[in-house]
Amino acid sequence: MRASAALALASALALAGACVDRLPDQDRRILAAAAITKVPAEDLWKEFQADKARAHDTYWGKAIEVSGPIVRTADAAGGASTNTAVSFAGHDGSAVVIAKLLDDQAAAILAEAKDATKLRLKCYCAGYDGKVQLTSCVKP
Repeated sequence: MRASAALALASALALAGACVDRLPDQDRRILAAAAITKVPAEDLWKEFQADKARAHDTYWGKAIEVSGPIVRTADAAGGASTNTAVSFAGHDGSAVVIAKLLDDQAAAILAEAKDATKLRLKCYCAGYDGKVQLTSCVKP
């Protein structure tokens, strides 16, 4: 009886550890990850708008390629190198997707973004809070 109770407790703890609700900002596995899809940024945002649960199940934690017009670049860390981000624009010009860049490639991506109106990145989808959140973004 004790053995089965111990097994049940161990199983419950293992399952609890498997439930993760946020991704690391700097996950270098993105460099080798294959994207499950290529999607325009505004279409990705619209999918989350239409059915957040379904979009979350489809994209969360998976590598995707996102493309579209950009509105601005930002340094979310206030000058530090981590969490540098690029914002993709919706049809009205407002930010609909926030893409946090992998530090290794941030300078090159920002240099390209400065002269470009559109950009394509490979990222992990990290959720939705009014805007789609992407993390560990690199050039595909």
